[in-house]
Amino acid sequence: MYIKTSVKKPTGASPGASAPKEPNVTIIDIDDVLSFPQRDFNGVKMEGNFVLKADSSMIQVYMTPSKSKASYESEGEEDSVQFKQKFEGEHPGNDLAINEFIQNWTGRNVIIIYGSCTDKFRKVLGSKCAPLQLKPSMQDDNDARKQMLVFEQHAATGFVPGHYLGDLVLQEAQLTGSKITATLERGTQYRLTPLNTTENIEFNQVDHADGTIITLIGNGDEDPPVLKSGPGTNANIVVLLKNGADWTGFRDAAINLQVFDGGSKNYILEVSRS
Repeated sequence: MYIKTSVKKPTGASPGASAPKEPNVTIIDIDDVLSFPQRDFNGVKMEGNFVLKADSSMIQVYMTPSKSKASYESEGEEDSVQFKQKFEGEHPGNDLAINEFIQNWTGRNVIIIYGSCTDKFRKVLGSKCAPLQLKPSMQDDNDARKQMLVFEQHAATGFVPGHYLGDLVLQEAQLTGSKITATLERGTQYRLTPLNTTENIEFNQVDHADGTIITLIGNGDEDPPVLKSGPGTNANIVVLLKNGADWTGFRDAAINLQVFDGGSKNYILEVSRS
């Protein structure tokens, strides 16, 4: 339950100044999402990663940073106020790749993730039941050659844009057995391979930075592996699960785990599961 809290002036000399946007905007096809990160009890912060189906990944589209704009509007009468979210951007030029993107993404239900160069988080526009859709237009004249990309919600939602600390899944989840080597090169999402016998999941190595969220995705039914609280073979890596409850890697089950650097030990703390 939300606790009423005073909102003070943000830190910084000019907190209301515009924030330069990241040039690459991330786009997710709703049909590719296996599970969504949950919002916490205050309704804005999203806990965990987006988990995508096998053979799926997010994509990125370059948009001129100074022309990117995110917004939302409220609508509705008394006792029925809702939000509609919107993202606007421009892609320079008129080459084949951007035209093929427009041709094949128009009409798709999507999620937009964008960030700035001053924040340590990203914002998420759209949701499972209120996604955005692309409404493109083009300019090709003496002044400019560019594609205007507007993403809008057709259905209103009860939520403002989400505050996302999770990973951008720009490659397919790494296949792994029950003994997991979680390195920067291998990314943050790991899909467990089917087993012939039930085994315990253990981390052999974790070199991700403090605060990184790692996702395990189940891929078994008859003999799924099991993740338990406590140290494994590598005693310097300790898993801590909510209420000490085991997680079983059934097909398409997912668990989000956050890395905590405890000095002599690394702790892997459960954030959420689905």
